[in-house]
Amino acid sequence: MNMKKSTAVIAAAMLASTLASSAHAASDLTVPAAEPSTIATPSVPTVPSVPKTPSTSQNSSSGGTSSGTQGSSTNLATSLVNTAGFSSAKQFTGYFANLKRAVANGNRESVAKRISYPLVVNAANGTKRSILNQKQFLNEYTSIMTYNVRRALSNQNVNNVMVSSRGVMIGNGQIWIGAIDNKPGIYAINL
Repeated sequence: MNMKKSTAVIAAAMLASTLASSAHAASDLTVPAAEPSTIATPSVPTVPSVPKTPSTSQNSSSGGTSSGTQGSSTNLATSLVNTAGFSSAKQFTGYFANLKRAVANGNRESVAKRISYPLVVNAANGTKRSILNQKQFLNEYTSIMTYNVRRALSNQNVNNVMVSSRGVMIGNGQIWIGAIDNKPGIYAINL
């Protein structure tokens, strides 16, 4: 394992340990990192604002729930509501299906309407930028909705998403969807 990847794995493990601690306020949270084996840089970008977390207590030490076992559709529905803060599982699944269709069809305007602005875009080199509105998103669409981001979305099965108090992770963290002001929206994209 090379030194850069080793440092990235250690940084991701330290971040996961820190995030698992309930002693941190919501304002101290960072954009969740991808799986340690897929981290491109040793630093984890931060988000200036995070989606509101539900008032129910969280009892998962990992901070997230992923689905994939028998009976998990009930667990996923419960996690979407109790952990991620969606008003219902159907609110998220409907949003997800429409987002996936809009991206697959190249309907940029429809995708732009499904973003929670300001959108934080984190580049693999550690830089980040904020997309403030639909007009800016549409102007920068090709540099934001890259092949890897679109592929992560198209390959993601709605029943196998990772759910945490931050919302729903698509792929290995390329897209983060949260319930912002009781409305689903993409709030972070990691290129």
